[in-house]
Amino acid sequence: MEELSLFELGLFLDNEIVVLKEEGTFSKSKGHPASDSSLKGTNVAHASQPEEVEIEMEMELVHEGNFEKGILIVYQGDHLESTHREFLFKILQAVNCSLKDIALSSSEMVEETKLSSIQQMNPNKILIFGKLRHDLMKIMQHKYEILNEDGVEYFFADDLREISENVELKRSLWNKLQILFGIKK
Repeated sequence: MEELSLFELGLFLDNEIVVLKEEGTFSKSKGHPASDSSLKGTNVAHASQPEEVEIEMEMELVHEGNFEKGILIVYQGDHLESTHREFLFKILQAVNCSLKDIALSSSEMVEETKLSSIQQMNPNKILIFGKLRHDLMKIMQHKYEILNEDGVEYFFADDLREISENVELKRSLWNKLQILFGIKK
């Protein structure tokens, strides 16, 4: 029997071969581990019909910042305009935080991430500015209200654009952030 390399096997196989870290080579269609040595001498024509097995990988949340204080901040949209970014960083400075203390992510990035991935980050505070299509929103009862769920403090507010243009919303935001971050007047 002739020994085939992975490249040569790839010419005959219809299904992808997926390499998973620390687990060797897996056939996406079979879901069984296979090492290079076990592939040698395999007669592809006599292989049984593969079962479909879906391999699902959890994506880590893409964010800016070092997340040193365990604070996740989500803003509405795919990017933060410079004026709204400046506004957010003034707010953060007022509560003694900077980019090194937080994980800053867009709603689009969060929407592509499972709740379990966010929970694995182990945030102690999650602030959401604007609308978000994610399981995190199931926790929200009212905007500008601090909720504590399983040791995580949640705060939901309007979009940063709306807050920056409305004095009443700025006042509501500041009053609640003082409580959330323990800022004394």
